[in-house]
Amino acid sequence: MRNSDGMEWTREALTERVYRILREDLLSVGDEFTRTSSLIDAGLDSLAVTQLLLAIEESTGVWVDESLLTEETLASAESLAACVHAQIANA
Repeated sequence: MRNSDGMEWTREALTERVYRILREDLLSVGDEFTRTSSLIDAGLDSLAVTQLLLAIEESTGVWVDESLLTEETLASAESLAACVHAQIANA
């Protein structure tokens, strides 16, 4: 699936997008925050999850069902991006 700019949403591209949303818009984190850092430990709360899902939908056009958000999928930007990628592949 491609976004409005014609970019294909690979797992790597999704990981980068999720990471940037988290780092730049939702979390107050320093340089130690990476794509594999724990989102919960970094301060992700229920409000930030909702904002994150909206930002992902705006970027990809795919809504990630909240029932898919588990401790595993919210473990890191990479694990969440894998969940989103699976949603896109099944859309």
